[in-house]
Amino acid sequence: MALATLPQDNVAARSHIEKAMQAAEFAAELTRQLLTYANSEEAPDELIDLNQLTNDTVGLLNTTLLKGLSLKLDLANNLPPIEAKRAHIQQIIMNLIINAAESIENGQGIVLLRTGLEILKEHDTRYNFVNGRSPFPGSYIYLQITDTGCGISHQQMQKVFSPFFTTKPAGRGLGLSTILDIVELYQGGITVESQLRLGTTFCIFLPLPTHLGLMPNMGTLH
Repeated sequence: MALATLPQDNVAARSHIEKAMQAAEFAAELTRQLLTYANSEEAPDELIDLNQLTNDTVGLLNTTLLKGLSLKLDLANNLPPIEAKRAHIQQIIMNLIINAAESIENGQGIVLLRTGLEILKEHDTRYNFVNGRSPFPGSYIYLQITDTGCGISHQQMQKVFSPFFTTKPAGRGLGLSTILDIVELYQGGITVESQLRLGTTFCIFLPLPTHLGLMPNMGTLH
């Protein structure tokens, strides 16, 4: 109603109202995700374009991220779909981006998102998976999120995926534990590397649907 009454040339006021509308849409979408994850409403698995979902989620979060933060995307071309619940995958993307943004204390830093395809072999020693749970051999889509934030100490690293563990004053400690639950639900894997004051990299591996079979390697993890 406010937009309908404002002149088109009142750019400043219209911009504030449009941001408020985007924030309301973001809150509504987040609520739907939480209801889905809590099994309050059933959502079927579907084929998901991870690149498109990443772009959509970044668009939602751009209205809430700190000013000065540089959010960059490096998405692989022709990425095959994954089969999952859309709310689950979006929750992974949202939680990791928000965590990365909040780790950059002065708001002046970079968050880089990469996607690609990786073939994991049996007894693959290239990656150190969380909880020592290596995924089955096969083709996996990966989502890698790297930030230039404060990093995670060795002591914290032992607890970051534990429910209710948080280092944030207003945190609830459910973000990473929820991500781990979702990834394990789909028989995927998580790796994390971090250095204090230099930043952190999380990498989520999610299997391709079995009917797609093995695919050639489309990217190399950095």
